[in-house]
Amino acid sequence: MYITLDNCGKNYHRSWLFRGIHLHIPIQQEDQTALRLAVLGANGAGKSTFTLMLAGQTDPTEGEISWHDGQGKALSQSRWHEFIALASPGMELPEEFTLSEWFEFHGKIKGFQPRVSMDVILDLCGFSQTTRTKQILTFSSGMKQRVKLCAALLGRQPLVILDEPLTNLDKAGNELYQWLLTDFLGSRALIIASNREDEWADHCTLKYSIGDTLIRAI
Repeated sequence: MYITLDNCGKNYHRSWLFRGIHLHIPIQQEDQTALRLAVLGANGAGKSTFTLMLAGQTDPTEGEISWHDGQGKALSQSRWHEFIALASPGMELPEEFTLSEWFEFHGKIKGFQPRVSMDVILDLCGFSQTTRTKQILTFSSGMKQRVKLCAALLGRQPLVILDEPLTNLDKAGNELYQWLLTDFLGSRALIIASNREDEWADHCTLKYSIGDTLIRAI
């Protein structure tokens, strides 16, 4: 499976975030190892927008993005979500749900790895047993970010996209993030959008800076 960007650009309020991006992104590389890619850039460079375009959640202003399966057949944009697990600070959770209701709902829609249970998530996140019956709207920003990371990294989709994953996390949350990547990512591909080296340096072997013309090996 691979993603192709052909002359892609994104314009907001008559100003270009980026344009002229030509990329071929293999989800599995030639040596059969999974992609580990960091998308880098300063604040405002368009990293988050770039990852949302890859996920099909926003369209480029110009150019085209296409997904292809292992046989090179183009995939309809309506199917991209089947292959992506996304965590982003701007992503909303169903805040009227309790944590248990969210777990059941997300499990039906996106699915979890077989070893994942509600008790596993409580233990990983450092939540008490009573947290399962609390509405997500009562959670702190750090607790919500933990839930988002669990949704992405405890899933089964072949590509995980993380946008600024350490946002709102304290030291314990940082440790959770590192543990999830180490123990649950497995052979799935990973794209991290970040301007913080501690979010990607230990996990990504390739990097792409917004504005570059190709993916460069570190």
